[in-house]
Amino acid sequence: MHIGQSVAIITDAGNPVGKAVALHFASLGATLALVDNNEVELKKTLQSCRKISDTSAAFFLQCYDETSIQNLFQQVSERFGAVNILLNTWTGTEIPHLLSPTSITDFNDLMQKSAASFFIFGKVAAEFMQHQPHQSVIVNLALSHENHHPHAPTTSKTVVSGLTQNWANELADFNIRVGGIVPINLQDKSYDQHAIVNVPMQDEIARNVEYIVRNDSFSGRMLESEIGV
Repeated sequence: MHIGQSVAIITDAGNPVGKAVALHFASLGATLALVDNNEVELKKTLQSCRKISDTSAAFFLQCYDETSIQNLFQQVSERFGAVNILLNTWTGTEIPHLLSPTSITDFNDLMQKSAASFFIFGKVAAEFMQHQPHQSVIVNLALSHENHHPHAPTTSKTVVSGLTQNWANELADFNIRVGGIVPINLQDKSYDQHAIVNVPMQDEIARNVEYIVRNDSFSGRMLESEIGV
């Protein structure tokens, strides 16, 4: 796929990794729809992207429900044309231990906040992309903010890998490719949550996203990025 002629929706564009991907794709000439529920950080990413290219816009979403995401895709399509690329970010935590006093509540929160929005973005993207004459790409990106599980985010990796493979099989007939990048291990630091992943690692992830998009035969597979802090 020729990135310079593409329209890309980048979710969680306000976090360091999403911002790195946005800046990289802006430098390649893509038209960007930047999405986040953190309005302050979203605006910072937009300002940085516009220093490279003026073909970027920010879309602040307070709620990641199906209606809001459908409206987002409709707005982007009307403003920029058909969406070719979705960077779909998972930001889940580990599944809680069974014997934890709050395990049921924690599990419900995980499913409602992380899994639901991730799935909805994929579903809505596929609905918009399936009728397009050209190839489209969904790149699933696993981000995990862990305080108590500082190593490879097992839940994120398992969920993203499984959904990526299933979606790739389901959407192949619609000329939609699906690839993924896991794991990306971000350890929260309350004093500076944006100094988590160093710049070389951010650049590596951005290049991996580019590779998946450019490689027309890449689908149903994962690229692993080992992240250190």
